[in-house]
Amino acid sequence: MSTTKNAAHREPMSDSETLRVDLEETRQHLADTVQELSRRLNVPHRVKETAGQAGQKMKEVPGAMKQLPGAAKQLPGAVKQLPGAVKQLPGAVKQLPGAVKQLPVIGKRHPKATAAIGGAVAVGVGAWMARRHS
Repeated sequence: MSTTKNAAHREPMSDSETLRVDLEETRQHLADTVQELSRRLNVPHRVKETAGQAGQKMKEVPGAMKQLPGAAKQLPGAVKQLPGAVKQLPGAVKQLPGAVKQLPVIGKRHPKATAAIGGAVAVGVGAWMARRHS
């Protein structure tokens, strides 16, 4: 078998050692699966958990309701700014191809920022897909 006992020494493992490792991994996976199934089947706990989440959301409603009048007051000003923003849109669209062409250069200049943005996008897409499929 091609697995190794110690990655630093690269010693090949015997068939029995390989089987033991595989067996232990399978046992761990099975234990994790049983634990997850137990959690899912624990209806009283899940009801309490869901009720707690609903209660927390209900506590947030009054604060959100208090913010509505202020947001409503800002709406006319935002609507007045909309035509100006729409007029600027064609110019912004014309600049887009040039900005897109600069992305590889910017990515090379700022690799950490590029990696952070890529990671954030990946997390966002993953969360969106998880929410969509649940």
